[in-house]
Amino acid sequence: MRPFLISTFLFVYILTLSTGFAQDVTQWHTPEHSSPSLGTTETNAIVFSTDGARLAVATPNGIAVYDTYTGKALALFSAPLNNVTALAFSPNNQIIASANADATIDLWNAHTGEQIKNFIGHTYPIVALAFSPDNSTLASGSFKEIRIWNLTTEQPTRVSVLQGHRDMVTTLAFSPDNKTLASTSFYGTILLWDVQTGQIRHNLSAHTASIVVLAFSPDNQTLATGGYWSLDAESKIRIWDTHTGEFLTAVEGHTDPIFALAFSPEGRTLASAGWDNTIRMWHPRTGQLKAILEDNATPVLALAFLSHARDSYENVLASASLDGTIQLWQMPPVPRSADVNGDGIVNILDLTFIASRFGQNSPDLNGDGIVNILDLVFVAQHIGE
Repeated sequence: MRPFLISTFLFVYILTLSTGFAQDVTQWHTPEHSSPSLGTTETNAIVFSTDGARLAVATPNGIAVYDTYTGKALALFSAPLNNVTALAFSPNNQIIASANADATIDLWNAHTGEQIKNFIGHTYPIVALAFSPDNSTLASGSFKEIRIWNLTTEQPTRVSVLQGHRDMVTTLAFSPDNKTLASTSFYGTILLWDVQTGQIRHNLSAHTASIVVLAFSPDNQTLATGGYWSLDAESKIRIWDTHTGEFLTAVEGHTDPIFALAFSPEGRTLASAGWDNTIRMWHPRTGQLKAILEDNATPVLALAFLSHARDSYENVLASASLDGTIQLWQMPPVPRSADVNGDGIVNILDLTFIASRFGQNSPDLNGDGIVNILDLVFVAQHIGE
């Protein structure tokens, strides 16, 4: 197996907020391993596990799995680089699915590298894969169609075929509550499907070119989209309401196409990265820029927030670049304050944010026509204080 270079950077960046917080930047570098990196032309598909602890990469020697924290090689699957068109980790991180250029799909044991199953169904190459949150189904996207596979049977069986796109399906993602499947196309269309019925719930068409990355917020309320094949296309992130299909805001700042998006576990930060070699941290509702991480030598293709602390790593964002380098970025701790929506200001919008968690559109939670301390008492009663 070709050795893998892990360059680990711990970086803390706190942006000066409108309330006057001071900027505090600290950086640590661990010694680099002496082995060569994968090379900029040798990464075809790359994906983090759902907890961020492992990274799967399509390499010239097969699909290699690495420990995100240490760079240690954990498994190697016998799949040629030029044959792998997409990768996906199951939510329980026990299985890795790989799509092949011959329109077949392989399921692998993520720990041993053993091939579990191989199945067929598509006519055209598959370029998008996504597991359902309950690990029971796999969605695969090809030309004009999405196939849903039941993984609970001895051999994967086709549950349904979703047809609505007029061109190649480029990206798939299930919402955390497993109620919505988002799909995108080469020409910028986004479809939101009802998982239970297989019907199109919303057709979103605001992008001008191919979308290659999707991310649902942890609370299922919003969807972030971005990424383009064309380097001269727009480089905006767009935020959508997943329930109404309403376009909420466009987040601008990247100078080149975006290829990676990730929400922090609590949903207060959206991380984005792409061809301009930067990682940017945003407030997902306002689009306010929180920080820019710029210590990347090549474009960043994958992002993941590590959900489990290990050794000295806690509250960390992991990034994987085109040259095969992993970087671990130490994030500032999530503050416990009255600024519950994380916009840097404590005001009525924070109470509105709380109200939305109670299914209310107004901060007048007790319905007396006035927003005052009694609404906070109402909140306290519901959380048992």
